[in-house]
Amino acid sequence: MTNTWLIYALGGGWGHLNRALALGRIAAKERKVTIITNSPYALKINHENCIVNYISEQAGFFATCQQVREFILNTQCDRLIIDTFPRGLGGELADILPQLQPIPRILIHRDISPDYVTAKNLRSFVAQNYDKVIVPGEGQDLPLADLPNVQHTAPWLIRNCEELPDKMSVRSHIFKVNPDIPTILVCAAGNASELSFFARLTLHLQQNFPHCAVRILAANCPTDIPEALWISHHPGIECLAAADVVVGGAGYNTVYECAAVGVPLVAFAFKRLYDRQAKRANQVYRVKNLPQAITTVSTLLDRIELVENLSIPSYINGTFQALHYISA
Repeated sequence: MTNTWLIYALGGGWGHLNRALALGRIAAKERKVTIITNSPYALKINHENCIVNYISEQAGFFATCQQVREFILNTQCDRLIIDTFPRGLGGELADILPQLQPIPRILIHRDISPDYVTAKNLRSFVAQNYDKVIVPGEGQDLPLADLPNVQHTAPWLIRNCEELPDKMSVRSHIFKVNPDIPTILVCAAGNASELSFFARLTLHLQQNFPHCAVRILAANCPTDIPEALWISHHPGIECLAAADVVVGGAGYNTVYECAAVGVPLVAFAFKRLYDRQAKRANQVYRVKNLPQAITTVSTLLDRIELVENLSIPSYINGTFQALHYISA
């Protein structure tokens, strides 16, 4: 055995890569962990002791699929872990998975569209090609959650609660604000095309809440945003934990990280080809437009200001449960 785990984490945003790093950094303490991804964010962050094989987002569909296939077929590993897409993001895994029968194959089953499951006959495909399926904190109401080889864990988080930096220090040194005033954080972790929307949102929040510190967390500074309002920091959970209110999308990381650190999330449910943000947004304060967001943030700030909350978050990190299950 090579004592190597290979994690497939294709997808253009933060979510797939962040989940892979959350698991990989724990697994890498005892083995080699290689992550294959096409997320442009891979170029901007700490790889957490994992080896990251980056496929350029400019490569194009066919070239990306071909590189993935060649890399997987030519990499010796004793665990193959596929995030979200059983057949691969472009269907590129469909015919090579049967060739990898001797290698335990594990699917990370984040919520996906039932239409996608039906169209690609994924129930049968997963049953035939995966030894184990792990649901990383998304609950029972998932298209494949009733398969016999499914294991549920708590959400996967890239930091344990005891690893989070002090809230006041983050505000002072990363946010660069007075740590004693209410702080609103816009989490621009979605697609690059949504950055301009989050920039407008940030400026609206600053105008409506002059007594608050407003910051935007994004990989790149949006156009028309003063650089003083911009934060570029990974992992984002360290910043979310230091805010009083977070405003963002209803993606996997944003929802479960805010829930873990106990910070209210005001969320827009963005349309995705496979992910059901609208369903996940039912767990948070869902809004549909900027005026609703302003009103909801105002209501939350009124509640928060009544009680100063400096308590240290306490939560379970599901990556440890997953590590045990995958290793077995």
